[in-house]
Amino acid sequence: MGLKISELDGIVFDMDGVIFDSEVIGLESWERLGKKYGLTNVHENAMKCIGRSTVDTMAILEAAYGDKVSIPELYDEAKAICADIIAERGLPLKSGARELLSYLKERDIKVGLASSTSYKGVIKNLKGAGLLDYFHVIIGGDMIKHSKPQPEIYLLACEKLGVRPEKTVAVEDSYNGIKAAYNAKMIPIMVPDLIAPTDEILSMVYKKMDSLDAVLEYFKA
Repeated sequence: MGLKISELDGIVFDMDGVIFDSEVIGLESWERLGKKYGLTNVHENAMKCIGRSTVDTMAILEAAYGDKVSIPELYDEAKAICADIIAERGLPLKSGARELLSYLKERDIKVGLASSTSYKGVIKNLKGAGLLDYFHVIIGGDMIKHSKPQPEIYLLACEKLGVRPEKTVAVEDSYNGIKAAYNAKMIPIMVPDLIAPTDEILSMVYKKMDSLDAVLEYFKA
């Protein structure tokens, strides 16, 4: 027997790769910079940064390329490229995102967002997509000390929502995000984006689903 939406306290979403199809944009920006500066293993290192905070990302890049380029400057350039890509193409929503959020709102389910992106960046993206009003609580990566895979961001989101972690779903796409939700003793649902789950990750998830459309249909069943 599956989860019943009426038996849940709430649901908390990650943003990049879950609500927005944005991870691929970040990956493209890093691959452009790799070619520009002759950096090796850029794809591999960029994948390591998925679901990480800015601080953790900078540390990964420093270890890989700190002897070749200025990492703060490289990071700023990557952000500028992402902004240019989004300005040109827009920031696409993941299929089913708006429909799932609408369904939850209609049923008065408490909805939160827990993203490694800065609070300001999250607000900007949600406003731009007309999604801000769907969320009761928003936690950005700059609002916590210990980023995913530590559970702090999810525990804070649950605290602010006034929900019990063990009765709250976390929707994630990344290894670090799933580990964070699992460590918070939440109910992790994985909707993989760029990274297929390992057996270790699958052992931590309640369900793996192919899309937010599938999550919506699951809750409707």
